[in-house]
This record gives sequence, structure tokens and C-alpha cells, in this order.
Amino acid sequence: MKLVEQGRLYLFQIYNKDFSDNKKQKGTDNLHTLYWKALFSPENMNKKDGAIIKLNDEAEIFWRKASIDRKITHPKNQAIDNKNPLNSKKHSTFAYDLIKNKRFTEDKFMFHCPITINFRCSNGEYGYNEKVNQFVADNPDIHIIGIDRGERHLLYYTVIDLDGNIKEQGSLNTIVSQYKTGERTETNEVNYHNLLDKKEQERADARLAWTAIENIKEIKSGYLSQVVHKLALLVEKYNAVIVLENLNMGFKRGRVKVEKQVYQNFEKALIQKFNYLVFKNRSYAENGSFANGYQLTAPFESFAKLGRQTGILYYVDPSYTSHICPKTGFVNYINNYLKYTNVETAKLTLAKIDGFKFNNAKGYFEFVIDYDKFINSKISLGKWTICTAGDERYSYDPKTKTTTKYDVTKELQNLLAKYNVAYDDGKDLLGKIKDIDEKGFYSALLYWLRLTMQLRYTVKGTGDEDDYILSPVADKNGNFYDSRKAKDNEPKNADANGAYHIALKGLQTIKGINNGKLAEIKKGEGTAAWFKFAREQV
Repeated sequence: MKLVEQGRLYLFQIYNKDFSDNKKQKGTDNLHTLYWKALFSPENMNKKDGAIIKLNDEAEIFWRKASIDRKITHPKNQAIDNKNPLNSKKHSTFAYDLIKNKRFTEDKFMFHCPITINFRCSNGEYGYNEKVNQFVADNPDIHIIGIDRGERHLLYYTVIDLDGNIKEQGSLNTIVSQYKTGERTETNEVNYHNLLDKKEQERADARLAWTAIENIKEIKSGYLSQVVHKLALLVEKYNAVIVLENLNMGFKRGRVKVEKQVYQNFEKALIQKFNYLVFKNRSYAENGSFANGYQLTAPFESFAKLGRQTGILYYVDPSYTSHICPKTGFVNYINNYLKYTNVETAKLTLAKIDGFKFNNAKGYFEFVIDYDKFINSKISLGKWTICTAGDERYSYDPKTKTTTKYDVTKELQNLLAKYNVAYDDGKDLLGKIKDIDEKGFYSALLYWLRLTMQLRYTVKGTGDEDDYILSPVADKNGNFYDSRKAKDNEPKNADANGAYHIALKGLQTIKGINNGKLAEIKKGEGTAAWFKFAREQV
């Protein structure tokens, strides 16, 4: 203290918002505050040869000069409207004045101090992924979380067990969080999908008007941190691994709401969070506390080095995960063969079809198609009976930007009647149409067959129920899967279908583990093997 009096030594208070007198009115300490307090805790200081957190050297002090004027933006004891209309509490009142961007209104010293958690542990190479794989392969209680970047959903998740049964599914458009204010627990609900849509529209309008554009980067960053926390809770709840789309494998989906760059930020945030997964409300000795965190991923180096796995995060090819029937494994794999070019080619295409008739008892048309006659594959892709069951199929015209609803059965009936082809006798129609030589007939016939096999149908500007999967192939019980009528253990919409099949590809990956190693995917065989696996799960 003599040195202090002489001006030769200066003492600074180490402080952040968690030490504020107003803290009792707010929530849990920041994670970095918990680490700092734990560093000097009796448990860490007095545990013989068992200290977990180490104070390092190379601390730094920075000085930041005030950059804006200090003024009260919200006086104390005055109600403030909540910006989020979904919040259960519409107004907030504070017993102290609020100053917007207060930290930039005053000169400030900032103290950065590095610490090391589990500093006694070795940093050597020890086959981390292999150890995780061995644990996963031998554990019957593992679950799998599939994450899909959707068209109606920013992200959608589905949890399945090792038998492929759906245990939980849900949209990550809206994030619901709870926090304590004194003795009360408040609920905060934010629909980030609508919020980002609104901000993007405002940004477009601002460009047109040459006005200031609000940066939505912070909103996306906040959203991703909330999603990572939600997934962390699901991982612990279900003892689960997570399966993600591999961005390096033919990533061509253009209508998703979360673009590639933001999705990579999500991946990186997820990996870094799971490097040392901590829940702030756990006590020192509990699993998942700041002193006993879960290490679930390897340290992040680069996306190029990730490969197919980092710890409990597995990566799969996103191909044929959304446009596939969950009850039969059917995929439209011959779409390009069904595009009209000329009459001669159309006739050759129809010659490969094994049958085409009208089922009077069921009231729809049936096409019998053997994929092996169209595609040369090492694994048989099977024979399918394609049915026009269901009276609502939608087609989008990019030229007119309009969506039209069709009843394919009626359209085919009208087409055949126009060309005087009797269809209601139950006989095969291929022989009856072989002498027709008009472009209009074959162009329409192939179009209606293509639309029937499309599987996913979307009505622009409507809700989840109008972005659905309608299968043209009956399951073993004679039913045609329609996601609009799905049960709780079935994908409830088209994006849910994508998340389910990403999880199912994760199951395929896990079942291929041998001696801690992932099964090798030979070039050209991955898609056929996936179709075979998907059919085996139904």
C-alpha cells in the first residue's frame, strides 16, 4: 500500500456487468465470469493435486477511449415496450437509468487474461474420432439428431433411435428461452424466421430508398448461438450424435433460408461449443458444469480438414434426403429420362415401362417402372408401381412465377379421351397408344408422369402444410404417405422429411463403423448404397 501511496504501483478493480449492484435483477453469470470465480474458488485452490483451472501469464490491458456522448435513453421506473411481440412480458421497468451503448460512452481499461481448463491433461494425439466411434458403435442407447437447412424453416431437427424411429422433431424457426428476473421466471420467444424476413425486406427497401441499411449479421449470430444451445440440450437429453449436411459434396440447393456461409458459421459455432460443452446452471462437481465440461468434438482447424467427422458430429451427402418417401424408400431417379425431346425418343422411353393402366377399383392410373431398365447400377434400384393417387399436386412455372394445382388422374383421363384411347377396361394402355405420333400427346403424358413422381409439392407464400411430401408409391399397408396427414412418429412436412433422412444417413454411417473407423465410400457406389439402406428401414 506504501507503493500505491507513492504512485509507483496502481491497483485496478477487476469488474464486469455480473458484479453490478443491479445483478440481482438479472440472470445467471456470464460463462467467463463463472470461470474467473472458479479460478479462485476453494474447490480449485484447495483440492490437493487436483486443481482444474490454471491462471496463465501473458495477460493484457487495453485502453479504449470514449467514442459517443453519454445520455440516458430510458429513465428509471418508466415502462419500456418489448421489441419482440412474442415475448410473454410486453413491457419492462427498471429501477435504474438505461444508457444505450453505455460501454462506448466512457474511457475504459479492458483486461484480457488467459486461463487453461484441465491443464494437467495431455494435448497429445490419441485418436479422438476413433474413440468416439467405438463408444457409439457399442452403445445401444445412442440416438441420432439430423439437421436440415429447410425451405420453410431456417433449420429443422429430427431425433431418431437406432431402429430409425422418430422420437422428437421440430422447427428451429422460433427459439423459446427462459431466464430469471429476481424470483420470477420469464419466457422469451423469438421467431427468427419472420424477424430475418422482415429485416431482409427492410434492407431491400432501404437500398431502393438510399437510406441506412441495418446490419442483420448480429441477428443471425444471435440466432445461431441460440440454436447451438438448443442442440446441446438435445444431445445430453438423448445421448445423441449430430448429423449435418456435408457442404463439400455437391451443394446445390438454392432455395434454403440459411445460406452456405451462415451454415458454416453454425457448424463452426457448434464445433467450438462442443469442444468443451458447459451448462451455466450446473454446480462445480456436476457433469456438464464449467469444471466438468463435456468434450464432444476435436479442436476446429479448418473446414477442409473436417472430413466426415469431428467427434459426435458426422457429415453426410445431402443428396436424396428431401425428395424421398420415408415409408417406401422411393426416389425419383429417372426424371431426366422423362423429359420430352421428340416423339421417337418418347416412344423409346415408354417401351422401357413394364405397364400402364387405369385401376378401376382404386380410381387412379398405375405405371410399372423397373429402374434397372433405365440405369445401369451395381445395386438394383428396384421395380416400382407409380400411382396417380391423390388429387392435389402442384407445379411452379418460373416464367410466370405462378403455382398451379393439378389432379393428375383427371388430366390423364382427359388426355386419353382427347386421343380416343379407352382406359376404363383395366387393360394395359401401352399397346393402345403405340400408334399415336403427335408431339402434344407424348409431351403431356411424360409431363404428368414426371409430376406424379415429383414427391415434394410446394405452394408459394403459404404455410408448412403446403410444403409437403406426397408419395406415388403405396407402402406395405397400401397407403400413400402424405406428410400433411403424418403421425407424430412420421415426418410432418417436407423439411422434416429432409432432417429425418439426414438422420437416417447418420444411422447408415454408424452401422458401418468397424474397429473405430467409418466405412469407406467407394466412388460411384454411395447413392445406390443409400437407396438400398433406405428401403431396408421401411
